[in-house]
Amino acid sequence: MKILAGICAALVVGLLLAIWRLDNVGTKLAAATEQVTTLTKAAESRRNTQRLLATLDTEHTKALTDAQATNNQLRAAVASGAHRLSVKATCPAVRTTAGAARVDDAEARADIDPAAAERIVATATDGDEAIVALTALQDYVTRLCLKGN
Repeated sequence: MKILAGICAALVVGLLLAIWRLDNVGTKLAAATEQVTTLTKAAESRRNTQRLLATLDTEHTKALTDAQATNNQLRAAVASGAHRLSVKATCPAVRTTAGAARVDDAEARADIDPAAAERIVATATDGDEAIVALTALQDYVTRLCLKGN
């Protein structure tokens, strides 16, 4: 009878250890499952961010390329003389006689020196590129940083 009681006691202790072990494994499994879920969400968020960054890069690279092409055409046209830069100019009226009417020169234009025109086009090009870069930065901040992707 003592042997049977000892065997029963050993079985009860073994059963309690098995239940404790299963509970411990279950707790670890739940923690691991939660960690996998968190990592999966983080990976999905990272993929979404990378897709959005690729889209932003494509959009703004195209805008920059288009602006550069337009500015290169303008620069070539100014250099070849096909386009001339000018400013509005008014000259004082010249009176030949006391009763002569004034010449209306409100729409008169004065050409800008070609070297100065080239510098003006270069400045405009730099400004266009800065605008594209600033727009890209603003889109990045509003689409990524402020939304919290």
